Amino acid sequence: MFSSRSIKTVIALAISLFSPVLWAHAGHDHNHWTSTFLHVLFYASLFAAACACGFAVYKAVKRNQHIQGE
Repeated sequence: MFSSRSIKTVIALAISLFSPVLWAHAGHDHNHWTSTFLHVLFYASLFAAACACGFAVYKAVKRNQHIQGE
């Protein structure tokens, strides 16, 4: 059903992404006056990156449809 390579890949990703060492940090102050602005800026940058990726996929699909349609 699953190849041993795909299982190994899933296990490696799970270990690397969900490792407590990666998520452990001293934290930051949510009460500082710049905290809200910096969180909004961070999430806006994630949204912009997602939009850029979506636009790139859209352009690639349209380009492939145009080439196949000729």
